[in-house]
Amino acid sequence: MTARELIVQMTSRFGPRIKAADNPVPDMVIFTVDRDATVEVARHIFHERNGRFVITAGTDYRDANGGYLVDHVFSLAADHLFVTVRTPLPEEDLWIESITGSANIPAANWAEREVQDLLGVRLRNHPDPRRLVLADDWPEGLHPLRRDFPWNENPPEAKAAPPLKEPPPGATVVPIGPFFPVLEEPSYWRIFVEGERVVGGDYRGFYNHRGVEKIADSQLNYNQVPFLAERICGI
Repeated sequence: MTARELIVQMTSRFGPRIKAADNPVPDMVIFTVDRDATVEVARHIFHERNGRFVITAGTDYRDANGGYLVDHVFSLAADHLFVTVRTPLPEEDLWIESITGSANIPAANWAEREVQDLLGVRLRNHPDPRRLVLADDWPEGLHPLRRDFPWNENPPEAKAAPPLKEPPPGATVVPIGPFFPVLEEPSYWRIFVEGERVVGGDYRGFYNHRGVEKIADSQLNYNQVPFLAERICGI
């Protein structure tokens, strides 16, 4: 299937719910949809077209259109296509229905929470909307990847650690971390066990999040960003 054939099929199925279909490069299609169509279109691509979820990305687009964008990106490997479901959101009503919960796409869990933490796009019907990326002492209501947030801002310390997940009744909690010999970065794991059987768990990480995205977005040029990125240790 070609990009053009995909556009024809999708616009035929969803009609006016797809506001725009762009094919900026041969292997990429961007469908712009209203907020109330995002879940349905994402569910169709993931479950009915066997799309592989790649990433969810948010963009502060207020300078261009007065609002924000949320892009859910999928890969149709057999067709060598990337498909983006793009949803524009108004600044004054900044929320989106979670595809993790409402479209049953578990892989989107962390990516959606990152958009919520860093841009303030609130998630509805997400199975675990707790803070993910921001530090435990980062104040509520401050979202560092918004363009009007200064890159060198040092907000006052606050108590905003996310709540811990409750273990199933009768389960024993085995804590690991945040510092442990086999962990390459600090992270805190709580493993829920019943005897020898693991029945669940909880995770808290990102302790070493350095905010490099903010510096890249605000202080560096296109040549400096890859120079820095290639020198960051992944662990």
